[in-house]
Amino acid sequence: MAKEAEGAAGPADAALAVEGKREGASPAGNENESLLRELPRYSTLLPAALGLAFSRVGILTGAYGSYESSDKGLFTDGAMLIALAALLLVLLALWLWKGQLEQRTVNGLGIACAAGEVASALTLVVLCHLGLMGGIWELLACAACTLFGSGCMFYWLRFLKGSASAMAAVTVFSALAASEVLTYIAALLPAPTDFGMAALMSLAQIPCAVIACRRPFSRDIDSDSFPADYFGLSASAIESRRFLIANAVGIGAMGVVSGFLRGYPDGLPIAFTPLTRLAYAGVVIAVCVAVMACVMHRRERVFTVGAFTLMEVCALFALFVFVLAPDRLDYGAVFATAMNAFMVGFVWYVTIAFMTAGWRDPYYYACAGWIIWLGSRAVARVALVEFNQFSVDTPLMVALIAVLAAVSAQLLQTQFMSINQEIVLRETIDGLAQTSAQASAHKAEEPCAPALSDDEALNWRSHIVRIMGLDIPDESAFERTPAIEEKVHQMGRQFLLSRREEEVLVLYAQGYTQKRVADALFISPETAHAHIKRIYAKTELHSRQEIIDYLESFTN
Repeated sequence: MAKEAEGAAGPADAALAVEGKREGASPAGNENESLLRELPRYSTLLPAALGLAFSRVGILTGAYGSYESSDKGLFTDGAMLIALAALLLVLLALWLWKGQLEQRTVNGLGIACAAGEVASALTLVVLCHLGLMGGIWELLACAACTLFGSGCMFYWLRFLKGSASAMAAVTVFSALAASEVLTYIAALLPAPTDFGMAALMSLAQIPCAVIACRRPFSRDIDSDSFPADYFGLSASAIESRRFLIANAVGIGAMGVVSGFLRGYPDGLPIAFTPLTRLAYAGVVIAVCVAVMACVMHRRERVFTVGAFTLMEVCALFALFVFVLAPDRLDYGAVFATAMNAFMVGFVWYVTIAFMTAGWRDPYYYACAGWIIWLGSRAVARVALVEFNQFSVDTPLMVALIAVLAAVSAQLLQTQFMSINQEIVLRETIDGLAQTSAQASAHKAEEPCAPALSDDEALNWRSHIVRIMGLDIPDESAFERTPAIEEKVHQMGRQFLLSRREEEVLVLYAQGYTQKRVADALFISPETAHAHIKRIYAKTELHSRQEIIDYLESFTN
């Protein structure tokens, strides 16, 4: 790993480059040349992108009918509820355990989930041959496919933990686009050939994992991170209760909207024609390409205001087309299903951000994201099917969907803008304080970066923050200063760490995010990131948990 990290572009150079880009816009020609130079960095994560795409194809082909219609009704979201029940148990176990899985355990789980996804697809092949589709056995097979496929997705998202925001965005949306291409091909195949293709895609994840593990990890690849995008907000405003609540409510509300739209108006799946099926795939792929282009051109607000605006527009436009053309529901289903696909990519991206910012095992955040997003969607979808036997007021349903879509998007947009303004204000004050000799002499009394007050500390350790896994780990997770300082000093002598790297390591080992390390030491987040990367390179350790375990080997 040390060799791999050394082979990548120097972190200090990358940090200086990012600072230079923020100071002034570069000419269009230079910007295009810069993008061309960065393409090899993104191609390094091609196996991870393909693995993520293959895992999604397995689920879509097995439990979603390759999107020949908006979904398969209960065989999609009913199966999802069964799978989420199992994931809830995993979430509770990780909550109680408060540890991190070893890499070999993670690799074993990844292989087991891939094998389970293959077995589920082959089971559907058998059921199709025996004419048993449409019953309880298909539901259970779809649930197994959903569960194991989700486990595979979690493995690939975990692989991307620590990515810069641009790297994470390009990887997940290239995976989303690739999965749509493969799923469209599967939709053209007759049953059970499409299930056989799903089995092959699921199996292909194993060689992807072997290749990916031999390449530099995403955290060792230099790329852009922006303070105003979702990664920056999740790390900087992590103690903000309203930000966390807004995320949970916004994503959950969008899940409800997606569940209602995919079965509009009577709860039955909406069948695509060959033309509208192609249109759906084309819309998703085109938007994925546009998102990646925006990210690579450093449009840092793509995943804050832009992401939810896109999903809100898709939802409202789908509703508008449903009402305008009630006899051609597949027209509206194009945008409803596309909105669902965009939400998948967004949740992937947010999950990586929370994995990177939090201290719990990455599977914890993946399970939590799935339960909030897909649980809300599945409950809404199943409820729509169940209430179809009653007389449903269609105008009321239209109004409910529109309100949920608008509220979820506007709620998050308001919070994003408010918190971003607070971050900019605080950084401005901090910058003025650092240039003031008086502030340097009386740093402890300076109000711009005070210790947490009692009320703020209570807010930091509030119940909702602990549930999100974004609090500071318990005292039992590792030893605190000054004991840890001595151990870090011993480790520094062994690996020739600089004094500043030791200061960074003391905080990083205590669960501080890179942003909080930067705030505590009065350095830029890019500099903190560069120090942490050099620590990993010098020690040849690969995660925060490995650093903590290594520190525990020293005696006081």
